Amino acid sequence: MTPSVKPQNAALQSALRAARENEERWREMQAEFSTDREAMEQWAATAKLRRLEVERLEAILAAAERA
Repeated sequence: MTPSVKPQNAALQSALRAARENEERWREMQAEFSTDREAMEQWAATAKLRRLEVERLEAILAAAERA
């Protein structure tokens, strides 16, 4: 692994950690929105986006580590 790749991986790992924390906090907030249908739909859409962000960062990091 080249020296220039290591900081990139560290940045990706940091972003992935933050994305996972955001996803976890968002899941914990679900109960607050369960009474309002529109808010629940919006919460579900945002939760899906947060999950996709985590998956995208995991894939990028895995590819960077293989390189």
